[in-house]
Amino acid sequence: MMIAKFTSGEKIYLRPILESDAELVWYGKNDPDVRETLFLFTPMTLAQVHGEQQAWTANRETVLFTICSLADNTPVGQTAFVRIDQISRAAIFYIAIYDPAYWSRGYGGEATRLMVHYGFDVLNLNRIQLHVAAENEHGVAAYERAGFRKEGVLRQAMYHHDRYVDFFVMAILREEYYQKK
Repeated sequence: MMIAKFTSGEKIYLRPILESDAELVWYGKNDPDVRETLFLFTPMTLAQVHGEQQAWTANRETVLFTICSLADNTPVGQTAFVRIDQISRAAIFYIAIYDPAYWSRGYGGEATRLMVHYGFDVLNLNRIQLHVAAENEHGVAAYERAGFRKEGVLRQAMYHHDRYVDFFVMAILREEYYQKK
């Protein structure tokens, strides 16, 4: 089978999703460690994951990629721009490494940088934003390395482990991206 590498970095590449990627997402969304990081609380069936992926790819306001390891072509996660607003030239960034065996290898940071490049240089966005749990120090640091800045706090945004958790709103603007480049 040919591999459609939409864009590549040093360790990973991003490609369009395949139907077979649903198994990775299903595995991840039901794995206790992954669910913890994504604040997921209910089990998902494979059919639900297929439906979710079909909805994302049918939506013109979403661009969804599978993150694959360059070393062995293994799919390890997904990343996306959702709610792409062509008038405001803004989008919301999403990323999940669904296989914990691939955590702490720099894949998430590289995927984030590839998506920021794609967002500004190809989609002509002006703003890319995200939400991240304030307690997720590794995630916040990775986003800051990619150029994102904290803009505000969503106080008590999620209920998690018998308490409310704050989330940061973080964003990178086109002018900041080009200044950093």
